[in-house]
Amino acid sequence: MQRDGVKGNAVTYTTLITSFCNVNNISMAMELFEQMLRDGGSTDAIVYYSLISGLSQAGRMDDASSVVSKLKEACFSLDLVSYNVLINGFCKKNKLDKVYEMVQEMEAAGVKPDSITYNTLISYFCKAGELTTGRRILSKMINEGLVPTAVTFGALIHAYCLNGNTDKAMKIFREMGSKSKVPPNTVIYNILIDTLCKKNEVELAISLIDNMKDKGVRPNTATFNALFKGLKENNLLEKAFEFMDQMIEHACNPDYITMEILTEWLSAVGEMERLRRFVQGYEVAASTA
Repeated sequence: MQRDGVKGNAVTYTTLITSFCNVNNISMAMELFEQMLRDGGSTDAIVYYSLISGLSQAGRMDDASSVVSKLKEACFSLDLVSYNVLINGFCKKNKLDKVYEMVQEMEAAGVKPDSITYNTLISYFCKAGELTTGRRILSKMINEGLVPTAVTFGALIHAYCLNGNTDKAMKIFREMGSKSKVPPNTVIYNILIDTLCKKNEVELAISLIDNMKDKGVRPNTATFNALFKGLKENNLLEKAFEFMDQMIEHACNPDYITMEILTEWLSAVGEMERLRRFVQGYEVAASTA
C-alpha cells in the first residue's frame, strides 16, 4: 500500500492482516502489522487477536508475546480465546513460567477459564508427569461447574497408565461414570486394557470388555490385540478362543498384529486348526456382508 503512496485505514489493515493469518501467511501479516504501527493509524482489537492466534499456532511465542505487549499499549485487553491460544502455545513450547503467568493474568483480569483452558492445562501437566497438578486442575474444573469430556479424563488415565499406576487410573475411570456422568470411549478402554494386560491383571481387563458391552461402546481391533497379548502371557487359551469368536461377532478385522500374536501362540500349542477356522470365519462374514 505504501508503494502506491496510500496509507491503509483500520478496516483495510484489519481485513488484510486477518486474511493473511487465516491462510497461515504469518510473515506477511506481521509485515502489515508493523506497517500499520508505523502509519500511526487507529485499529481495533481484532487485528491483535488474529495475530496472537496465528503466531501462537505457528509456535512463534516470542512474537506473540510482543504483540500482546503492543495490544496492552493500545489499551486493549485479551479475551478468553486469546488467552486459550497463548496458553496452548506456551504449553507446546514447555514454557511453564509463561503458562502460570497467563493463568494468573486471566484470573486477575476476571476472565473465567472454560473447558478448553482446563483441557489444555490438564493435558500439558499430564504429559509433563505432573499428575497431582493435573488431578487438582480437574477437581477445580468440576468445582467451577464445567463438565469434563472423555478427552479430559483420558489424558489423566493415560498418564497414570504410563506411570504404571493402574489403581489411580481405574479410580478416575470409575469417577467418569459415577460422579461426572461422562461415558468412556474406546480409546480410554484400550489404554486401560493394554496397561492391565501388561501388568498381568487380565481378569480386570476382561471385566472392562464386559463393561464396554454394558455401556454400548464398541471394541476395535486394538482392543482385542491388547487382550490377546495378555491372554497369551497368562496362557488363557480357552478365553482367547472366546474372544476370537467375539472379534468375528463385532466385525473387527484382524490386522498383522492380531495374526502375529495368534499364529505364534496357536502354532506353539498345536491349535492351527482353530486359527484356520478363525480366518475362515472372517472370510464367510465378509462374503455375506
